[in-house]
Amino acid sequence: MDRKTDQSALTRPESVQLQREWLQFNGQAGEYFRIWIVNLLLTILTLGIYSAWAKVRKNCYIYGNLELAGSHFDYTARPLVILRGRLIALALLVIYLTADYFVPLLSGAIILLLSLVTPWVIVRSRMFNMRYTAYRNIKFSFNPVYGEAIKVILLYGLLSVMTLGLAIPFAHFQRNRMLVDNTNFGNLIFRLNLSSKKFYTGYALGALLGIFVLIPMGLFAYTSGMAAQGKLDMSFNLMVALPFLIFGLFYYVVLQFIKAYILRATTNGTSIRAELSTGEVHKLGCDWSLTGMLGIYLSNIVVIVLSLGLLVPWAQMRIFRYQLNHTWVDVSGSLDDVVSGQLTEVSSLGEEIGDVFDVDIGL
Repeated sequence: MDRKTDQSALTRPESVQLQREWLQFNGQAGEYFRIWIVNLLLTILTLGIYSAWAKVRKNCYIYGNLELAGSHFDYTARPLVILRGRLIALALLVIYLTADYFVPLLSGAIILLLSLVTPWVIVRSRMFNMRYTAYRNIKFSFNPVYGEAIKVILLYGLLSVMTLGLAIPFAHFQRNRMLVDNTNFGNLIFRLNLSSKKFYTGYALGALLGIFVLIPMGLFAYTSGMAAQGKLDMSFNLMVALPFLIFGLFYYVVLQFIKAYILRATTNGTSIRAELSTGEVHKLGCDWSLTGMLGIYLSNIVVIVLSLGLLVPWAQMRIFRYQLNHTWVDVSGSLDDVVSGQLTEVSSLGEEIGDVFDVDIGL
């Protein structure tokens, strides 16, 4: 039976029936390429000003082609709001570059300050993205957990440095848990029911992949570079540079493998339930093949390089289509009942909480 039409109920020990609803991504590479190329050209011609409109156009297309149970998601952000945030970010960059040129010591202080406000930026960015994401006229939201973000981003980041990278998987786990546990849909709350073991497994598998692929490639690149010293032949130097390029591409693939493994584990470990409720629990799930993901990443790199970047939209559509079409929501009861309950809750809350904020930073 086709998995997209499989509506059979799943039974949990407490005999609650789960209805499986598959995500469906209908985006087409040709349509997305037209949006991508126009966005790129107009952004260049307007010296970056159009980038805010470009982001909205791109996200509206992607969200509008993401379907769940016959309804599409919506992206409702306004370009001017995004532009305002980017102008603030640009002003900060100009201040930093000016200070770096005239007063180098002051630029160091600015870098330190920006590092300290990174948790705030991450939380605000997540709040912005959730605020303007909707499904069946119900918006998502993210809690303003600035204190938790400071601990997760700064303290666990410092711990990763002090342990020479051994705590990176744990810091990554804490970051994902913060992002999932503070995401809401109406009065439904998301929870990550997972330990850090999966994250350590993902990084360990990535390290093994790196040992068997990157180390030999790195040694070959190094020896080729040493052999090229003193030679001025351009074709020979290009041949020497090729191993370094391949090493960089494979390094990117290893990072994407780790990212895909952890995202798959996070998706399968996420549950959704009503706030203060111990009854109905809905679950996210996916069945991505890691070897399939590796194949997509590798082939994407090849076609992007050969096309000089023109096939970036095609590569993005491949990843979206594979990941989203292999993701589902196990709903406790009927999705229509769940959504109608959220509509009632939202209408009783009045104005959207996001209208309180004066400045949104779209990153």
